[in-house]
Amino acid sequence: MLAITIVLTEGYSDWEIGVLAGTGGAYYGADIKFVSPEGGAVTGISGLRTGALERFSAPDGGVVVVCGGPEFESDTPPVIEERLKEAYENGCAVAGICGATLALARAGLLDDAAHTSNGLDYLQAVKTYQGAAHYRDQPQAVRDGRIITAAAPAPASFAVAVLEAAGVEEEAAGVIMGMLSQEHARLGS
Repeated sequence: MLAITIVLTEGYSDWEIGVLAGTGGAYYGADIKFVSPEGGAVTGISGLRTGALERFSAPDGGVVVVCGGPEFESDTPPVIEERLKEAYENGCAVAGICGATLALARAGLLDDAAHTSNGLDYLQAVKTYQGAAHYRDQPQAVRDGRIITAAAPAPASFAVAVLEAAGVEEEAAGVIMGMLSQEHARLGS
């Protein structure tokens, strides 16, 4: 299985990668590493603080996952676009959920790949975004080759797509959806 590098920013939306981080390591045995754009500790939107993290640098392979968070919507978003492009050029799958799709758009990684986000208008706020023709308005994550995207409320399908990109077989990764859907089943059905 390929290694998974998860990029966390200050105020990261921790619940967006909870399914991936929790089941990926414990259930699937994925090698998951957490980093931050410039290194150091970050605090999630819930108040959960990490210890000191390594600075994000483009790996030579594996999957790079960028967790969403309000910093991506700010006037001074994390500057990681060149590192995301380098990771992609190095053969990595690159994934973003919620606000992190803005970073993928800024990097030009959505210009020619099917993708989703929190809405087409959300991505069009990025002046350099040219992928509108490939936008998919759907609630589940979208995987197109080595590009994976998801809207904020899709952490389960996002986790499945990332794990599949890391090498988990589709049927095995799909177990996540079955497990998590049980709470929505009607009692006695």
